[in-house]
Amino acid sequence: MVGRNKKRSSAQPTLTVHQIVAYNFRRAREETGWTQAQTSDQLEPFLGYRLNQAGVSAIEKTFDSERRRNIDVSEVVAFSRCFMRPIGWFFLPPPGAGADLIEPTTDDRHTLHAADLTTLVVGGPTGWDSFLDRITELLEQDSDEMWAAMQAAFAGIKTTTWEKQINLRRRALQQATMVRFAGPDDEVISGMAALLVELVKSTPLGMLKLRDKDPDEALELLAEGDELVQPLIDKQRNSRRAAVPSQDTFADVTDIDLAEALRHSDREE
Repeated sequence: MVGRNKKRSSAQPTLTVHQIVAYNFRRAREETGWTQAQTSDQLEPFLGYRLNQAGVSAIEKTFDSERRRNIDVSEVVAFSRCFMRPIGWFFLPPPGAGADLIEPTTDDRHTLHAADLTTLVVGGPTGWDSFLDRITELLEQDSDEMWAAMQAAFAGIKTTTWEKQINLRRRALQQATMVRFAGPDDEVISGMAALLVELVKSTPLGMLKLRDKDPDEALELLAEGDELVQPLIDKQRNSRRAAVPSQDTFADVTDIDLAEALRHSDREE
């Protein structure tokens, strides 16, 4: 493949992470349908400075020519925002380069194949416990901001009256589910799979699909979320009586008819 380097000790091709990001940068640009000049315009607000067309070209040439530049972390974040792709997407190896070694390759004990970057992007078993701990910590410490970020990642949340109340119950259910699965467990992958299944059910799309397929299970899940928020509803009532303003994440939660809300969640404007 064009763009591969030759490892000094063997004929096995190598790549740098800068080359891989450069490959994906060009791929993102072409998939988006932008010229290099258009990309320069679109990148400017995310980079904080103007990278002219020659600069865009220099990034792309990093992959398949001898003229290369290092790509720093802030640039990768800017690429992710500009092209609306996950940061990890820019570290996926080019097709056909999975067996290439990632530089540096000076120590055979720590060689890394390009395909192995996908493990680093997705995460392996040894890292999931820490990942869940961090997510749980953020949900507790930066609840509103973190949930807004997660909602954006999962295609947003409807804001109709019914949907708002169902959303609050889903959030309580998701929060409890995350905490339940975040404990130490030898079967990390199995635990994560189970966690994802439960979380998908409590997303807007997951709940609507579940409602159509098994309305009883959907209602049961909402009832579990309702049970979790009932103490919060009582708390809000007491706060209102005392004229105390609330800053709680669930400050807008109110009593609803769950069955009625489930029927109307995707229809009310």
